[in-house]
Amino acid sequence: MEKRLVLKTGYRGDDVALLQTLLKIKADGIFGVKTRERVVEFQKMNGLRPDGIVGPLTWEKLEFNPEEFWADTDTTSSASWIEQYRLPEGEYVKKKTSKKYIFIHHTAGRHNPFKCIDHWAKDQRGRVGTNYVIGGLPSTANVDDLSSAQKKYDGRVIQAIDDRYWGYHLGPTGSSFMTNHSLSIEICSAGALKKKGDKYYTWYNEEVHPSQVEILPTEFRGTKYYHKYSEAQLESLEALLRHLCDKHDINIKSGMQKMGAADMYHFKGAAWRGEITGILSHTNVRKDKSDVFPQPELTKLIMSL
Repeated sequence: MEKRLVLKTGYRGDDVALLQTLLKIKADGIFGVKTRERVVEFQKMNGLRPDGIVGPLTWEKLEFNPEEFWADTDTTSSASWIEQYRLPEGEYVKKKTSKKYIFIHHTAGRHNPFKCIDHWAKDQRGRVGTNYVIGGLPSTANVDDLSSAQKKYDGRVIQAIDDRYWGYHLGPTGSSFMTNHSLSIEICSAGALKKKGDKYYTWYNEEVHPSQVEILPTEFRGTKYYHKYSEAQLESLEALLRHLCDKHDINIKSGMQKMGAADMYHFKGAAWRGEITGILSHTNVRKDKSDVFPQPELTKLIMSL
């Protein structure tokens, strides 16, 4: 199990004992009534919301980073598969917030996650970007005969924004709270495709190899043709979702899974208003977006979490 960065009533363990030590109360490792009362008191004294839940803002006031507490020099003991390639300061919102949502997007672009992040850094739209980007395959590649060069970025998880901070990634919704209290993941994919004769093309007019074309049984957001998310991308997405939900105390079964396989990609008014927490698709809060689309393997992944 990953180590928790959020603590609340009912939790037990060394992290709770550490919290109690910082609060100068008996360190029995049990987050019970007395510990919650002391947390609420501390939050009131420091101008925080007195909810009794210890998240990033409370840890900051305690002048302590729980990630450092759990860390050691053994790289196998952490999420060492997450690579770092950060957006420059000024290209994301450097304001710490607790996280209640995880949004899944796809880039509607090419397969290189580093170039995706570079694009955000250089464009003129301001502080736009996601916390994580998952690399993919060139859309021209045959998945049954891949070269090492073609597999170079497939499934690699790149972190562009520290979890504590956030970027604008949703566009207009009914909840500004949702934007700044969400973690965001981009899957590198060309997205919706155009069919010309018996061939398929990206919006930037690159022909897609048939092995990477997903043909849906019915149209989704205006088309049946999409660039597939690769096996490696889906494996990395699952690992990342499990890691982030555990790390930030987000209910992994809330959101898309709770909506059910047949309904999980559709727009929901309650989601648009920020009333549904957990794992969500961009499509749940925007009627004009198609990221992510209902690829059967993705649906199976979400339902199995």
